[in-house]
Amino acid sequence: MNEIYDNDNRFSAMQTFFNKYRTILIASVMAFIVAFGISFSLKTISKINDEKAAIVFNEWSDFLSEGDVANAEKSFDNLMTSFSKTGYAKIALLDTATKEASEGKTIEALDKFTLLVELTDGYGGNKIYNKLARVNSARLLASENELDKALSLLEKYSSSTSNAFIHELTGDILAKKDQSLLAKDQYVKAEELYSDETSKSIVAIKIANLK
Repeated sequence: MNEIYDNDNRFSAMQTFFNKYRTILIASVMAFIVAFGISFSLKTISKINDEKAAIVFNEWSDFLSEGDVANAEKSFDNLMTSFSKTGYAKIALLDTATKEASEGKTIEALDKFTLLVELTDGYGGNKIYNKLARVNSARLLASENELDKALSLLEKYSSSTSNAFIHELTGDILAKKDQSLLAKDQYVKAEELYSDETSKSIVAIKIANLK
């Protein structure tokens, strides 16, 4: 008998709790359903976009291998316009910018590296592509004597990175700005991180040449 009475009390308490917080509970359930639906939709859209981007990317690659510059440019523009958030667009950007930089097309390459920085920055970005884009942008900016802009791109790495080249590049830029003490600090870090004697010797010469 007591057990039945206790069950009735528990049921009554649950009913009272539900009645009191009914609106909040229903809203929470609805919010969960909506969030799940949005998440599922975004994943589906992302998958569809990736599949479409893959087709355009393959077309772009084929046109390049065939030497069809005009159609390659059209496919590249299509990637950037319609599928810029996909990995395929980022690969195309990096490849094209690197090629243009090697050909001395500094402005064109810098524009693409800058766009790659923007596309891969922040939460949900791609750290590897972002670092590559920042380092290459900084190198090109330094060659154009845009030293402050170059340093700002490397700032997030100059104190904590374990990449010798980034420290050496930062040292080069600081040396151009006649900030010898700061440049030396970066060169010393680079020298410590390089494993080959040739790179170590080059950095040592740069340190000796500081004013």
